[in-house]
Amino acid sequence: MTTVDTQTDKTLCHLDKLQSTELAEISPSCGFHDEISPLETQVAGHPSDDKRRMIGMLRRPDGRVLKPVVKPLLGKREIAFYESLEESEDPVMLQLKNYVPKYYGTTELQIFGKRVTFLTLKDIIDGMAEPCVMDIKIGRRTWDPLATPQKRATEELKYAESKRTYGFCITGFQVYCLSSGQLKKFGKHYGKTLDAKGVIEALKMFLNISPARPPCRQLIVQLLSFLWKILLFFRTQRLFRFYSSSLLVAYDAKRLQHYLRLNETNTRRSTSHVANSFPATSNHATVSNVFRDVNEGTCNTIIADTNRNRTMERVHFIKRSISLRSDSGTTGREKTLNRSGSCSPDFRVDRFCHTHSYINNFDDDIIKMREDYNDLLSNLSSSSEEKLNWVRINMIDFTHVFPAEDRNTLDLNYLEGIENLIKLVEMFLVPKDNAA
Repeated sequence: MTTVDTQTDKTLCHLDKLQSTELAEISPSCGFHDEISPLETQVAGHPSDDKRRMIGMLRRPDGRVLKPVVKPLLGKREIAFYESLEESEDPVMLQLKNYVPKYYGTTELQIFGKRVTFLTLKDIIDGMAEPCVMDIKIGRRTWDPLATPQKRATEELKYAESKRTYGFCITGFQVYCLSSGQLKKFGKHYGKTLDAKGVIEALKMFLNISPARPPCRQLIVQLLSFLWKILLFFRTQRLFRFYSSSLLVAYDAKRLQHYLRLNETNTRRSTSHVANSFPATSNHATVSNVFRDVNEGTCNTIIADTNRNRTMERVHFIKRSISLRSDSGTTGREKTLNRSGSCSPDFRVDRFCHTHSYINNFDDDIIKMREDYNDLLSNLSSSSEEKLNWVRINMIDFTHVFPAEDRNTLDLNYLEGIENLIKLVEMFLVPKDNAA
């Protein structure tokens, strides 16, 4: 394996050289390299297709993804952008680096008999059990200054209603539906059919919101904490104009299910710590003020404390359940359960040995106990970082990023899109009775 270092062209123009190129061993077959597979969670762009010999996003077993350079000029431009982020000491660039995937240079592979260059990036869903992923292209204008009149006309027709209404469009997503447990995928053709109302319905579907299931406040708050930081960055940065760039939003449905069950338990007991931490609001502006200064550490602390409390309760519950098992030496005497949750010699186990009938059906109880047990195992086996890092947002796709012609103005095209996206996400925190 060889690493090649060359000089970066910091002007982002005349990009003739690739940098930090990792030359992987070439597989003797014409297919994919050993241990490298198509990225199953790719929701936008052109996917890999063996039959049509198309190369899409690939995934390595070490949690990195490979993005192919399909068009040389665009690919070199994006590589140069990532390289400049790695090398620059400019405060704006250092801040931007926090919102993009970790960059590991480039990799060259031989696929379908031809040599292909890939950008090597951190996989946003690495470690997630049931990743839900959405690609949201930000900006009403998606064509760059070098676009031909034909290209401009074509871009104007894509996702027209969504971009006209909100200044962004949904180009694809996948979601694990909690009601059915099924994985559903929606591609660009679905996204192009969305009108203003359809965009809201797509967001609800992605966030697992339904009439029977209210929004998970932990999920919404964490999404907003990411979005607000990116928004604040664009309210100050004047170096670049981002055209046809996307936000890649991801969360783990397995962890979402965990928090929803916690919320249900807390609601039944009227001791919900997280829900009572945020006052109900009656308009979007008030919600904006509440979450403008959300401290991620505070949110994480609340979630971590709630996790620990619920975990201990479930441990005691399982201990009590185990203590009620049948004892081979038990006589006909009745046993009693003392305050500590342990069994005294006078407790009769047979009162818990119910029969299955139409009147006395315990399938639901068994399912609930199994869910609680699995939830407990997940909570005990997951690290603190995994528990708190189950929602992620990255800025991606920088093939159409250009230096700003006027350094005195903001990127209003990007600002419009992300501001409207935040308003829609904030809407899910407003109780229906108070919604405008």
